[in-house]
Amino acid sequence: MPSHTLRNGLLAVLAAVGLLTGATQAASAQPGSDTATAAPQSASLVYMNTVVSQWSHFTPDWHDSSHAGTLYAGSNYFFCYTYGLTYTGNGHTSSVWLKTDDDFGNHNVWVSDVYLDAEGFRNDILWLDKC
Repeated sequence: MPSHTLRNGLLAVLAAVGLLTGATQAASAQPGSDTATAAPQSASLVYMNTVVSQWSHFTPDWHDSSHAGTLYAGSNYFFCYTYGLTYTGNGHTSSVWLKTDDDFGNHNVWVSDVYLDAEGFRNDILWLDKC
């Protein structure tokens, strides 16, 4: 019985240390626009379908100067959304931009939500947190 109690106590201490370490790391993390940094592991990924391949951007706009890489059509994950420059395509007009990692290895880049399938386009800001 004492070894069982000791083991449970040790597990509780290790769990508390792990939680405190995680909280300290999260508190010291600073958000930035560094595209080389992958999105935080704690971010919820929401998968939605894009109907065409599209450029990704370092900022939430459609300018050639912010072009990062390409996000291929199909099932893709997204971290969050923000509002940026209005873009028209695929029969939609929207100022919603979604943060993701593109298929060229760029992290934390933006794509317009106009190229989501109909269900994703209707629900993206309901399913995703605001960045």
